Amino acid sequence: MFKTLISLTIIFALFSLVFCDTSLSISQIQTSGWEGHTGWDVTIMNNGDKTIMDATIVAESNFFVEKIWSMDLLSENKYHFPEFLIQNGLKNGTKHTFGYINKSGTPAIFNVLDVKY
Repeated sequence: MFKTLISLTIIFALFSLVFCDTSLSISQIQTSGWEGHTGWDVTIMNNGDKTIMDATIVAESNFFVEKIWSMDLLSENKYHFPEFLIQNGLKNGTKHTFGYINKSGTPAIFNVLDVKY
């Protein structure tokens, strides 16, 4: 029973790696801070081989946004590329930077979903 459980866990982990899209990476740097607020620049980098036409960026946690720019709102805490970027796409090896003001001293946690080529 234990060996079967371990085997299933390993198989699931391998399938997860196969279907995981690592073409976009996200990094953040704090640009300002004042009275419980912080400003952040977020860089989305295309690490893949293809041009990415759009992607959904989801704020998973610690996102108490006061203002966000250079991304378009899809729904609460979900954003996608702005129109000017969708027109040409994010070519491989290039990046797009957006910013936000958070009502927190720490950065939000973002996740990338629904990458469109």
